[in-house]
Amino acid sequence: MRIPGYRVERAIAKGGMASVYLASQKSLGRRVALKLLRKFDDGGEARRFLHEGRVIAALDHRHVITIHNIGKVGERYYISMEYLEGGSLGERIRLGMQPAKILDLLEQVANCLAYIHRQGIVHRDVKPGNILFHADGSMRLTDFGIAKQLGNNQELTQTGFALGSPYYLSPEQAMGRPLDGRSDIYSLGVVFYEMLTQKRPFDEDSHVETIVARLHKPLPVLPEPFRAYQSLLDHMLAKDPEERYSSAEDLLDAIRQVRQQVSEESSARVRRGSRRLLPVAAVAGLVVGLLT
Repeated sequence: MRIPGYRVERAIAKGGMASVYLASQKSLGRRVALKLLRKFDDGGEARRFLHEGRVIAALDHRHVITIHNIGKVGERYYISMEYLEGGSLGERIRLGMQPAKILDLLEQVANCLAYIHRQGIVHRDVKPGNILFHADGSMRLTDFGIAKQLGNNQELTQTGFALGSPYYLSPEQAMGRPLDGRSDIYSLGVVFYEMLTQKRPFDEDSHVETIVARLHKPLPVLPEPFRAYQSLLDHMLAKDPEERYSSAEDLLDAIRQVRQQVSEESSARVRRGSRRLLPVAAVAGLVVGLLT
């Protein structure tokens, strides 16, 4: 693989539309990720690919991946972007995550969604594979290939129903209905459940069965250790968008309230435990006094 101005080191990811390579930008001596579009006869794929680059370039947020350049080699377009060496959220989920870390990350992603929604953009593909990390743990939201600008009715593909991962689609997205930021909140709710349980809700044997379950089955109940997060999850995964948090800002407020509630309950348990220990200590002191 040869791209002028870059030294390609190795492939790091492959998808249906593009492949991603680790490379060095010769002029600046920095490592970058090169997302290279596969060769397609259909010009719609190229439009969608360039759309992704333009959407990201218009965003300026610490949790949105940074792009450096868009170019073309032969008949194939590429996007040069920051290289995220810390892996994906999917990898962290498989290793297991502590609830406090989960709430921290949930807040970061919600903060990022609040920003992009204010810019009139719905991501439409929030999932663990699109949440990446630097080595220092800082998070970036990636892959805006199917992001939609609100008010723009032009679709970038004719297969609107299939856009996004079936495991994370909101009910309205699965049915091809108009979307707003509440669809991303639903997808983030699926990610939240997965971070807590290491399982996906409504994970059936096929994509169609998964979507049908999402439309008709009741919301999942969290295991007992995570019941403090049930109300938060319920409002993220409500089937009717009107019953979800109305915005990512409202979601942020709810996350902070849950964090405060969990902290207060934890402190109360510690205080109750200390009070139970006091009589034991007093009895021990009395026994020592009698023996001496």
